[in-house]
Amino acid sequence: MVRVSGHRWGRLLRGWVAGSALALWLLASQLQAVAPNLTVVSPLGGQRGKEVRLVLRGERLDDAQDLMFYRDGIALERFEAKEDKRVVAVVRLDAGCPLGEHPFRLRTASGISALRIFYVGPFATVAEQEPNNDRATAQVVAMNVTVEGSAATDDVDWYAVDALQGQRLSFEIEGARLGRTMFDPVLTVCDSSGRKLARTDDVPLLGHDGFVSLVVPAAGRYFVEVHDAAYAGTGHVYRLHVGDFPRPAVVTPQGGKAGETVAVRFLGDVRGELAREVILPARAGERYGVEVADGVAAPSPNWFRVSDLPNAAALKTEPTPAKAPKVALAVPFAFDGVLTTAGEAACFKFVAKKDDNLDFQVYARRLGSPLDSVLSVLDAKGKTLGSNDDAAGNPDSAVRVKIPEDGEYVVRVADQLGRGGPTFAYRVEIKPVKPAVVLSIPDTARYDYETRKSLVVPRGNRFAVLINTTRDSCNGDLRVKFPGLPAGVSYQADDVPGSLSAVPVVFEAAADAPAAGGLLAPTVEVVADEKGKVVAPEARYRHAVEWVRIQNDTVYVKSEVDQIAAAVADTVPFRVTVVEPKVPVVQNGEMELKVLVERDPGFEEPVTVRMLWNPPGITTLPDMVAAKGVNSLVYKLNAAAKAEVRKWKTAVVAGATVKGGTAYVSSALTTVEIGSPHVAGRIDLTKLERGGKGRMVCVLEQKEPFEGKAVATLVGLPAGVTAEPVEITKESKEAAFELTATDKSPVGTHRGLFCRVVVTRNEEPIPHLIAQGGVLRIDPPRGGQVAAAK
Repeated sequence: MVRVSGHRWGRLLRGWVAGSALALWLLASQLQAVAPNLTVVSPLGGQRGKEVRLVLRGERLDDAQDLMFYRDGIALERFEAKEDKRVVAVVRLDAGCPLGEHPFRLRTASGISALRIFYVGPFATVAEQEPNNDRATAQVVAMNVTVEGSAATDDVDWYAVDALQGQRLSFEIEGARLGRTMFDPVLTVCDSSGRKLARTDDVPLLGHDGFVSLVVPAAGRYFVEVHDAAYAGTGHVYRLHVGDFPRPAVVTPQGGKAGETVAVRFLGDVRGELAREVILPARAGERYGVEVADGVAAPSPNWFRVSDLPNAAALKTEPTPAKAPKVALAVPFAFDGVLTTAGEAACFKFVAKKDDNLDFQVYARRLGSPLDSVLSVLDAKGKTLGSNDDAAGNPDSAVRVKIPEDGEYVVRVADQLGRGGPTFAYRVEIKPVKPAVVLSIPDTARYDYETRKSLVVPRGNRFAVLINTTRDSCNGDLRVKFPGLPAGVSYQADDVPGSLSAVPVVFEAAADAPAAGGLLAPTVEVVADEKGKVVAPEARYRHAVEWVRIQNDTVYVKSEVDQIAAAVADTVPFRVTVVEPKVPVVQNGEMELKVLVERDPGFEEPVTVRMLWNPPGITTLPDMVAAKGVNSLVYKLNAAAKAEVRKWKTAVVAGATVKGGTAYVSSALTTVEIGSPHVAGRIDLTKLERGGKGRMVCVLEQKEPFEGKAVATLVGLPAGVTAEPVEITKESKEAAFELTATDKSPVGTHRGLFCRVVVTRNEEPIPHLIAQGGVLRIDPPRGGQVAAAK
């Protein structure tokens, strides 16, 4: 994780930034399991339609088996070399391979690496050649190439290209997007005389990267300067695209219906609008890259929203609700427009019915538009029913409105700063609120986005994860499924009650499961909603890696994927088993869960054991360690007084050092039952003289009959005060303890006493912690003996 204090970094911060900028590329891999610790990928990207020779560096790489790419169009051809710290892989980039970011993982025989990024572009790659620190020593490059370079502290890189009069000349950089370090690249273009023609820093389409495009005023040599905004440069790598490619800023319409062919216009290119027809994918999704070419292709796509909604016909919007045109389509639909005039709004009308619960979403900044939207929904009289500036996690707007009556309503879109212009495109989607679930695996530690987040299941063993379910209008019991698991892998999982957001899942690989892996998307079914009706929610999986953070813990660069990596791994030399308890843990009680650790002969490493998940109302001890020679542990569980009486499934996970990394396994799912207590009680204030004897009575309340005798023990007595345990039965009204105090027992009021009652059933104990908050007061001896006692 890179964390940098400040948004603009002056020269005085350089040394601090350089010392602090350890990219997540390193941190995440160090936290990974026994498998590849993949730290360096070179080159940073490649040209589509070609084969690329990738050099992968790190640790535990020599048993490499596959590269798992999340996007189509790129695949492993072969491994040319496999060593512990270095692997050479040849990958094939199809001619139609999507441009831009391609997340991937390395799969080995023992596990799966952390997420890594590779960029695909349209041009051949050339390497930076030093010295190129000023215009006089600028590296000359041809048109339509990609330069792969790096910037050190105070480093300025110069490149030169020859262009013809009237030719388009474009530059685009991938720097911050690579996610390696805190990098804010700046591009400055000048002519042969040094006159500055253009400059770019951040642009909405590329985030903290930039592009610049111009029409060449006269034939000659042109220069581009590359540097970090703060001239800080530890580990700054980049891909600079140079050529006569088009570089539009945004596309309109900004979305379309899945499976359809849509005519789109690309806005913002220096030569004017470009147009093409786009065949949309069959599956709806948040963003889809659409490419544009004008002789050559732009090096990265423009972003487009693919949904399941029809697009409304283009209408000329009006700045006021009174004159707003009406959309002919009924809800649900999408409306696309451009806020061309600064200081004004765009309004349109639509028809809705009473009690419609509608979701309004703006797509603009997420798709590269400079618009910082403000969205309002108004009724026919101009009353605002809902308004929003920034939705959670992005600067686009979102609002939900329950329609009060049949009639016409108005949507108003404006820029938060009153801006507008030819590239201020937006898309408004209006649809009924539908049940939806986002699945994820929680982080095991802050800023650790990888540990135990891939499903690495050793042969003949188990692996467990906790699946979080973030619900939206979906209150029924959920059933999570995992289609597409590798052959020989099965899983156990309970349904997720409507009151909960998490479910433990245990995966098990057969002893003869073949070595294989893949990417899978879990699905969700609703067992039944609150009315007993089965509903199929929209579901997606989300795994986010926040590569770089800055001031106030703000995310600077991140990547997201929507599939889980899963693999069958080699065997590991240890296993864990939970001895299934035969009795419940009662409310206000505790349980000792026995965990067995089995090691292969010769394996003596300590094994760390932890609970995967605590059922609601259950608390547990921190991690426990089975040291060398220890084959069992007792894990203590405590139940709250109001813990729900029911059965839950959970598991323990265990980790141990194997081959220099940490291997993880789990137990099978184990039932933990929370039960009602057999007995409750209270302890009234008890007084005792120092050095004397007395009686403390716990008044019992019998709740659930039990067989035989239970043992009651006083807990929390002050130093020097003792009381023998007593036996009680289901008929007992009280438990009376005979107290004995020494002449050194501390005088004063002692609080926090309670009674531990152990009922035995099925030859197992059921500890109850009752009468909590008991008070014992120790008085000085009577007869003026305090001084003597002291």
